[in-house]
Amino acid sequence: MSDIIKTWPSFMPRERVLKVFTHCWGRFYFSVGNGRPKQEVERMWFTHQGEILGHFSIGEFFHYEREGQLPRLRSISNRESEWQFRPGIWIAICPGPFVALGEKLCYESFRGWRYFELEKYRGSLEALIRI
Repeated sequence: MSDIIKTWPSFMPRERVLKVFTHCWGRFYFSVGNGRPKQEVERMWFTHQGEILGHFSIGEFFHYEREGQLPRLRSISNRESEWQFRPGIWIAICPGPFVALGEKLCYESFRGWRYFELEKYRGSLEALIRI
């Protein structure tokens, strides 16, 4: 079974990202775009500002076809978010909790998502050098 990795936007400070990821929400929702991954996927890893932060376990993939199928996204302050999913995309629903990596591994920023294997990546030169 594979994992996938995504980049969290760098405009948000690291402390804020970790506050969002470790919030006590029951579920986390992440876009994976127009297509569901073709491989079985167990975890979703996140990078932020060139480092791997950790992962969520994926509970299911959901095709969001029309508004109202999922709850409206909310901020930490419990206000409705200005950013909402658009119909027609696939969403990873992750039950939490977020599991921090516990070591410093680098990973360049990118758009979208990629398949990812931590054990293979951990020994690479890219994992040790921040670009």
